[in-house]
Amino acid sequence: MKSLKTRSWLPRFGIVVMAAVLVELISVVQYRRVRSMLAEEMELRSHAAMQSRVNEIEHVLSLTETTMAENEGYVLHSLSHPDSVYSALASLIDDNPYVVGARIAFIPYFYPSIGRLYEPCVRESRDGSVLFTQIAGPDHDYTRDEDYIWALDSLMAFWTDPVLDGPDSLSISTYSKPLFNSKGKMVALCGLDIDLSWLGDTLNAHRRFPSSFGLLLTKEGKLLAGPSDLQIPGEEVHKVVEILNGRLPESAVPGIAIRTAALDKDPYWEVVMVYKTDEVFARVKKMRRQQFFYLLLALAILAFMINLFARNERKLREATVEQARISGELEVARNIQLEMLPKEFPADVYGFLEPAREVGGDLFDFYRRDGKFFFCVGDVSGKGVPAAMLMSMIHSLFRMISQKQESPSHIVRVLNEEICRDNRSNMFVTFFVGCLDFYTGKLRFCNAGHDKPFLLNDSVSLLPVKSNLPLGVFPDTDFAEESLQLSADTSLFLYTDGLTEAMNTSREAFGRPRVQEVLEDSLSRSLSPRETVDALSRSAHEFVGTAPQSDDLTMLLLRYRPGDLFCRIISLSTRTEEVSRLNDFLKDVCADLKLEHKMALGMRLAVEEMVVNVINYAYPENREGTVFVYADSDRKELRFTIVDSGTPFDPTAVIPASTTLDAESRPIGGLGILLARKIMDSVSYCRKENNNVLTLTKSIV
Repeated sequence: MKSLKTRSWLPRFGIVVMAAVLVELISVVQYRRVRSMLAEEMELRSHAAMQSRVNEIEHVLSLTETTMAENEGYVLHSLSHPDSVYSALASLIDDNPYVVGARIAFIPYFYPSIGRLYEPCVRESRDGSVLFTQIAGPDHDYTRDEDYIWALDSLMAFWTDPVLDGPDSLSISTYSKPLFNSKGKMVALCGLDIDLSWLGDTLNAHRRFPSSFGLLLTKEGKLLAGPSDLQIPGEEVHKVVEILNGRLPESAVPGIAIRTAALDKDPYWEVVMVYKTDEVFARVKKMRRQQFFYLLLALAILAFMINLFARNERKLREATVEQARISGELEVARNIQLEMLPKEFPADVYGFLEPAREVGGDLFDFYRRDGKFFFCVGDVSGKGVPAAMLMSMIHSLFRMISQKQESPSHIVRVLNEEICRDNRSNMFVTFFVGCLDFYTGKLRFCNAGHDKPFLLNDSVSLLPVKSNLPLGVFPDTDFAEESLQLSADTSLFLYTDGLTEAMNTSREAFGRPRVQEVLEDSLSRSLSPRETVDALSRSAHEFVGTAPQSDDLTMLLLRYRPGDLFCRIISLSTRTEEVSRLNDFLKDVCADLKLEHKMALGMRLAVEEMVVNVINYAYPENREGTVFVYADSDRKELRFTIVDSGTPFDPTAVIPASTTLDAESRPIGGLGILLARKIMDSVSYCRKENNNVLTLTKSIV
């Protein structure tokens, strides 16, 4: 008897083991994939963070060099008298907020009346007072300094590594530039001191992980700035510096990832970001442990269910109860599926879906974003639960992808890749995606093997579309995108084959001609989209009669009514003086739309901030470019589109600056996108045809 029980358990145990192995394999693959995606995300974020820090440092250095260049003539003119040198140095400090000191070391006996050495120095203290001193003397013979000797030999400007200097013990880096007389002979070495004490806080602001930190090193590997001892122990920072200089192996600090980025010009300092891999992948590891626990729980439940069903398989009453339970769950699934569809319809849009079974494989969806109307209709091959599951996945993916992409062909291509990834059941989907710009009336669409929609304007006709292959056939399918300019009051009717292939008791199909007849009648009577769809539904059901519904029935009708549109455009060159033209343009747009003063002022500020960033940073140095600003409105919302062909840059990916910090502690950058997000309803970015396209939208009603 025990042997029989053991043999009866073997198949059940085998099923549990096979399920455990299969689920564990899937879990391992998913874990590795998520870990890889997280590593790529960390790489992108660390690169963006380091580049931001590099840009901030280079900005300060460049500003200092510009100060020297712009005031060099004035300084040379002041050399005619030793006392006038102090006023020239003071002007250098006043001209640049980062400069805290300025000095000039003259060649020996440049002023015979003063003596051999003369090095006037002007320094600004923390309380704002300015000190004037002559620092040369027996205890400070600058002619012996390496920097002075190097300047005499090279006759070139250069940066020095930071040192602690002055009564306030500031971290000072000096930009030194030789000064020449009219004969081209060097007569002095002028230096500007900048305060770099803010670097440590800047490098370690907004740390994503508690143990991550940033460093700044000279090109020789000397530590310039880093985290405070309260943030990271100094011993750990020292070991990282030793690793970067090759004096310690990377294993000296286990479990770290180091990323570096260097300044592109003198002084060639290096920005370093250090991460603890355990912190980066902590959530993934936690998820892996949870998955393992859930796997054990699921296997225990599976084993219990197998045993339960095996012992009660011959009991008809329990089988009937089980069937009733399944029917109830399918009814819940049907309700859930229908709840996923849009429930509220604007006056010019209406959709309808009626599954042939408890759950179906048809879908439709639509929503409006950034002045564009995104919509789709799809039909999954097959019926029932498998088709419904695939339909739910496609519905979610459509929403997720179209939130960041407006190209229908791109949306279809990504959907196709995801469906083909694990399509073991070889299911396919016919799908139609459209994107209608309310401001221009331009309709962009992509058809993946779906039935051609009807176009309703003066008459009813089929929209000429390329069929393409359905989704889920081949992963590398190229889907063609098409476009059409719609005129006002033009309607588009989309449907699945559950309408045209609806069968009556005589096995006769409803057919496309009957659909066209109903549409023509609705057009002649100027019916609304809801009334038109209801008329088609009634006609189809009257035609089918008592015959069972053979396929899911889905319809979507949208009508383009642009209303009173407003469009303006301005072209700007990347020169700062163009900002005044932009300001005049924005004033005219807000005035023409009769916007409230406070709202207009806020939108002008947000758009101007974004355009100024493009003017200052989109194009490489010494290259002038063009920025286009489009203003479009349907009198309900106002959309500004900023287009430039500069370096690819997504401002929406920049971490907004924290307004809780004071001005000295706050890192440079991030305030512009924070301002735009607070003022506008939506801010989106895309890279389109080698152009940066930034869209800012605001409701004005």
